[in-house]
Amino acid sequence: MRDASPLPASVRIPALPTGPGVRAGTGKEQRPVSRLLFGKFTEHLGRNVYGGAWAQLIANPEFASPAAWPNRAELLRRLQTAGQDFHLPALPSALADDGAPWWVPEGDLKLGLEERRGRPVLRLLCPADAAARLITPLYLPVHRCISYRLQLLARADVPLTVELRDAARNTWASARLPPNSDWTACEVTLQGPAGPPPPAGTPFQLCLEPAAAGVVELRRCLLLPDDHLDGWDPDVVRFLQEAHLSLLRFPGGNFASAYHWRDGVGPVEDRPVRPNPAWPEAEWNHVGTDEWLRLCELVGCQALICVNAGDGSAEEAAEWVEYCNGAPSTPMGALRALHGHPRPYGVRLWEVGNELYGSWQVGATDAAGYAARYRRYAAAMLERDRDIHLIANGDNEAWNRTLVFTGGPHVRSLSHHCLYAGFPEDADPLRVYLEHMAFTPAYRQMWDELSAPLREAGQTPLLAITEQQVFTHRQQLPNNATLAEAIWDASILNEAIRADGLVELITHSALINHGAGLRKEREIVYAQPAWWVTHLYGSAPDPLYLLPVEVETPRFTARPYRLRTMPDAPYLDAVALTDQSGGTLVFFLVNRHPTSPLEVTFSMPGWAGTRAELDTLSGDSFMAGNTWHEPEAVQLVVEQRAWHAHESLVLPPCSLVRMRLW
Repeated sequence: MRDASPLPASVRIPALPTGPGVRAGTGKEQRPVSRLLFGKFTEHLGRNVYGGAWAQLIANPEFASPAAWPNRAELLRRLQTAGQDFHLPALPSALADDGAPWWVPEGDLKLGLEERRGRPVLRLLCPADAAARLITPLYLPVHRCISYRLQLLARADVPLTVELRDAARNTWASARLPPNSDWTACEVTLQGPAGPPPPAGTPFQLCLEPAAAGVVELRRCLLLPDDHLDGWDPDVVRFLQEAHLSLLRFPGGNFASAYHWRDGVGPVEDRPVRPNPAWPEAEWNHVGTDEWLRLCELVGCQALICVNAGDGSAEEAAEWVEYCNGAPSTPMGALRALHGHPRPYGVRLWEVGNELYGSWQVGATDAAGYAARYRRYAAAMLERDRDIHLIANGDNEAWNRTLVFTGGPHVRSLSHHCLYAGFPEDADPLRVYLEHMAFTPAYRQMWDELSAPLREAGQTPLLAITEQQVFTHRQQLPNNATLAEAIWDASILNEAIRADGLVELITHSALINHGAGLRKEREIVYAQPAWWVTHLYGSAPDPLYLLPVEVETPRFTARPYRLRTMPDAPYLDAVALTDQSGGTLVFFLVNRHPTSPLEVTFSMPGWAGTRAELDTLSGDSFMAGNTWHEPEAVQLVVEQRAWHAHESLVLPPCSLVRMRLW
């Protein structure tokens, strides 16, 4: 239940800047707030890439057998769910072994699946006396596009009819492919009819039907909307562009510890289909280095590549650096040029492995083992490009100390993953929420401890938070899809801004369909609450400089289940910033109180601005979130208004407000 009366709080800026980039009250220049704090992380997990940011629409585009999935039980669960969602008949047991999730809903179509030169081939035998078809269920982004390109790698004795059918099984678009005696890459347009499109979220079927008795062999079937951006979903790209996303970490995550980058470069038809090494997925390798870096180009962000330091090698990582950054005269630069990108990408940020302290990780080791591994990787990678910036896998202070003092001279930055699981199933949601809110000021203290070995070694301490989200894994508790995640993230960003360079970057988890970012269901992309934190911080004026601020606020003490917390933690968290001219002030104001608004009074002696723009993110409670049916239950509310000296502002409970004054 929400409290009606606001609690009093205040924000005071004791000194305004005296010149461009000058620290208020000191006369000294200061560095701007790093935009690398406002990054995102993604990996090949679930529908984060395929079925998420990637625009290709078919679930099994390679006709792979269940052997391509590491977890057969998980595959069958997904097939059963798909059958229910799309009202398909029960899955024939034979088909579960031959090309799932493709169905033969009727007729006497015989299937056979075999491997040829390491590639799956689905063989269809259609008898003369029975029409039959092969189908796969899918959704289409009909809200923005009614034209689709089908790419089919096939060999067929007979013509092949291709149809998109709607929920009523009516033909919505169709094309016909001629017979071909040799493997041919066919491409046709499936054009929807003129007039109003079907409702968003309408289920479709892609149907492949031999036109006569004969044999058809299939190796790949891709379906892309005509408005895709070099393979990427334009709705996803638009969200990233509007947020001015600064940094994107890929390809993992746990996936990186057994990912071999050569699998994902070159012509798609030559790339192998493999079981995902970390998750119960098939890895098509349709998205590799060049595709990821093209997304970064489309968005205008930097890339952070996490190399395989699990079952990979230092030489493999070094060749990846050369592939991205080497001149076309180098062996790997020449390979990149052969693949259509002669100009070096110039990737500067490289992370040497992922969570290699963890038993769940391929290639896990102890601190001494990782330090020795890091020495080899750093030497090999820097030999290919001396200008890259390396990030070492950090963990606790003991691990970090061993790494810093035995990992060689190139240990300059330590990663940290802000992911804390282990909450009781019967935990109280309010108590968990307050625990997370009291964690953020304690997290600032942890940064000093984690970076202490770097300071003791005489280096400038740098921490890179390369994964972060509320990690309760409980639907009934605050989790990464709720407003609690957004309030927590904003609080951590404020701490990082105040840390003035100690945290060099943050890549928040994750981009899409893995919590804490965008969500894509039935081809509709919408924002979860945490996405608007990325948007508000990333789209703020740039550059911005930190101002001193004095905050008076009510306080609370949490009773933690799991996290380290600060007693007497503040409900109001505020940072104040100014642009280079000093003519604009930007505040990020977080009300962490679960039920009470805060009435914040502002004091800024000497400030003469008269206009304000307020961007407010709030919801009904810290458990509020967005769904496919209610994609804007938690959204930004934007307001412009006059501003007067000593004005006050009421912050709703569980809210983030970006206030710009000029």
